[in-house]
Amino acid sequence: MKNWLVLRCWGRICGWLALLGLVGLSALAQAQPPLRLDPERALSSGGHLAMLRDPEGRLEAEAAAAAPGWRALPGPLNIGYTNDVIWLRLVVQRPAGAAPDWLLQFSHALLDDVRLFRQDEQGQWRLAQRSGEDVGRGHWAIDARNVLLPLRLPEQEPETLLLRLRTKNAMSTYLTLMTPEVHTGRIWREYLVYGLGFGFGLLLIAFHLLFWQMTRERLSAWYLLYVSNALLVEALTAGLPQQLFDMPVWLSDPMLGLSMCAGLAIGIRFAGMQLGLDQRWPGFFRWSLRVVTGLSLVAAVLVLTGRNGAGMLAMQPVAMLSIVLLLGAACWLLPRDKGQARAFLLIFGVYYAGVLLSFVRNLGWLPTNVWTNNVAALGTLLHMVLMSMRLNRRYDQERRDKESAQARIVEIVGKHNERLEQAVRARTTDLRQEIAQRERLEQELRAALETERRAKQSQLDFVAMVSHEFRTPLAIINTTAQQIARNLDAVREKTLARCMNLRSAAQRMAALVDEYLTADRMDTGQSPFQPRDCEREELVDLLDDLVADWPEGRVLLRDEQQLPERLHCDPGLLRVALRNLLANADRHTEPGRVIELQVFSPTPGGLSLRVSNPGDEVPADEVPRLFEKYFRGRQALQAPGAGLGLYLVRQIAEMHAGQARLESAGRGEPVRFRLDLPLPA
Repeated sequence: MKNWLVLRCWGRICGWLALLGLVGLSALAQAQPPLRLDPERALSSGGHLAMLRDPEGRLEAEAAAAAPGWRALPGPLNIGYTNDVIWLRLVVQRPAGAAPDWLLQFSHALLDDVRLFRQDEQGQWRLAQRSGEDVGRGHWAIDARNVLLPLRLPEQEPETLLLRLRTKNAMSTYLTLMTPEVHTGRIWREYLVYGLGFGFGLLLIAFHLLFWQMTRERLSAWYLLYVSNALLVEALTAGLPQQLFDMPVWLSDPMLGLSMCAGLAIGIRFAGMQLGLDQRWPGFFRWSLRVVTGLSLVAAVLVLTGRNGAGMLAMQPVAMLSIVLLLGAACWLLPRDKGQARAFLLIFGVYYAGVLLSFVRNLGWLPTNVWTNNVAALGTLLHMVLMSMRLNRRYDQERRDKESAQARIVEIVGKHNERLEQAVRARTTDLRQEIAQRERLEQELRAALETERRAKQSQLDFVAMVSHEFRTPLAIINTTAQQIARNLDAVREKTLARCMNLRSAAQRMAALVDEYLTADRMDTGQSPFQPRDCEREELVDLLDDLVADWPEGRVLLRDEQQLPERLHCDPGLLRVALRNLLANADRHTEPGRVIELQVFSPTPGGLSLRVSNPGDEVPADEVPRLFEKYFRGRQALQAPGAGLGLYLVRQIAEMHAGQARLESAGRGEPVRFRLDLPLPA
């Protein structure tokens, strides 16, 4: 029982002490010094604010002002994400001589509901102004990107301002008081900075959009999406699109929340690609992306249902854990790659530092000031600059590598083309040679066919000629034999004349057969060519014998003294050649006219024998064929012969390394055939 009484007494004592503590804190809050304003510069309310939490948001201004839960803030307001309504109390004092018009600016651009209460003459708290996203920017007292409340303050008398704040975003802001003139200078500088920053960002987007359209590279597309989302988040956080386009809160807040959720998945994927995790650990990287994307979707659902604070609180630990893991992977890869991890730590480290500081500020662990409010934007801007430099350097290196590879390919292709051209040239040469050979073979075949045709025709002509030539002497022999048989007792002179006819016919047939056999032996290479040195006397006898074979005065030998002392020849074949030339001249010369056989030396090393006769002109179309085998001109068809005489002359001349040719066709002069023979050296 005594113990129970003791405990009861101690409980009452502790209760009184707690009540005294609250009263003391309230008195301390009430005793905060007023903020003495300066017309020359903007002053922050840090150290002059008192805060009261209203969890259910049911307190009126009178009740809030009299509530015992007020506590002094050592700096700006920074309590993170909360659903509570926050009351702030600020005592301000205008200096003597200063203008009465002032501006109260909130650094947080996304406050949903801001209400300013001031005391009237009776000391009652009255709603003086209302602003914030819920009101709509078109109804704000001053068009600005963040809440800006105009104040008219009494001179030198401290005035207490009571502020009621509510937001779905982080409850983190500081209050600044300044004159309109000071605000004008600040706002120009602020918009200049924002213009430069977002202008640079839009320039980056345009550049990488153009680059992606040209290259269609996957990394460039992800970077374009990454930068665009980051700029959208920064712009919405700064309240610029809301101010420019008068965006309602039901659109701007979900857009910001969804952009931040999407930025988590996009940023982790792009960072992993920059670090090369998609190639080093593809399985782990895909699994991590699925987890992060799933959590981002959960946070997005919370944002869409109006619970921005819950969504951001669910997303921020995931983002910070991912940043820690990425930085840890970069540190682990630092000594194992070729500078990729080092570049990642530099480029992404700046951005992650700004993001982490911003998250810590939103959680209320860091004070709110101009640096913590803009650290994420500064980190993002610096990160984009460094990232663009990195990508440009990478693309430039890839371009150089591509150009080098193209140069090597061009060189290889050039060498291959050169080898191919050489092969084509060689093959073309072979084909040309083969075509030339085939053309030559075709020409030879045509020539052979033509030769065969001519030979066949010549044989037919020869057969016809032989049958004709043999028929005449055979008829003579037959007729003469019949005459001798019928007149056995004829006188001796008639019988002797008939015998001479028989002999002449037989000799004619023998000459024909001998010419044919000689030509045939020459064609088959069976004719014996037996050259030897013949003295001048032997050559003279050979020519005299030839002349004696014809009636006296028919053949005239001229200039036989031109014969050399010695001639290397086959005298038998030389006799045949000269006899054939003389016989050919005799057939084409009228009886009683003279045939000339002339000897002369046109050159010191040669001997020429010329046979001339005053016969008929040789037709021009027959000249090329005069020395062909079995050829007989139109003028010789009625004369005896086999068409082998001139052919044998040429063959014999060529066997002696000489030549036989028609020197004159008889156009206004005698027909002349010439046989040229070389003399021994």
